[in-house]
Amino acid sequence: MGTVDLARLSAAEAVARADHLAHIYGSAQGAAAEPASGWAAHLVTSVQEYAGATVRVALSGPAVGPPGRAAREIVGFLHGYDLQLQHWWPQQVEPALRARGHGFWLEDAFELVELDVLPQAQGRGIGTALLTAQLAEMHQRRMLLATDPAGRARVLYRRLGFVDLVPDFVYEGTAYGAALMGWDRHA
Repeated sequence: MGTVDLARLSAAEAVARADHLAHIYGSAQGAAAEPASGWAAHLVTSVQEYAGATVRVALSGPAVGPPGRAAREIVGFLHGYDLQLQHWWPQQVEPALRARGHGFWLEDAFELVELDVLPQAQGRGIGTALLTAQLAEMHQRRMLLATDPAGRARVLYRRLGFVDLVPDFVYEGTAYGAALMGWDRHA
């Protein structure tokens, strides 16, 4: 797979690569993935309209390729934006966070929407590198996310200092559960 480097995509670059990022998302999430077209549409909307929208990618392959052909392949990405209480996800999680005494986590926070790596590239530290870079460079004090309570990603998040806020969260009107986790720069 070669060397891996990190880069941030501009909004225009993220829009142009939305279908490829949706493919990575679907490959990494498997059966839990929402339809790629809907996911790609949300990515496009968020990078064009949401404050603080960020798409950070991991690129693999030689730095220089054949003329007329992209030399680097995106093998993983991180996507998120400023946590904004009027958006769907914060409206879902806010009552549960406040009920557990964690309402302050909603202030000065980055909402991590997605962190995905192609299955064949997993286990090489790509997810760690993407998340570490985001934590180091973001201006917000905190980061919030939801993850599969039994998933492997939870180990990564804990290793990087994330704590369980609501480990048994269930989205309203569904049976879909998630673990809400947070990271605080000053913890």
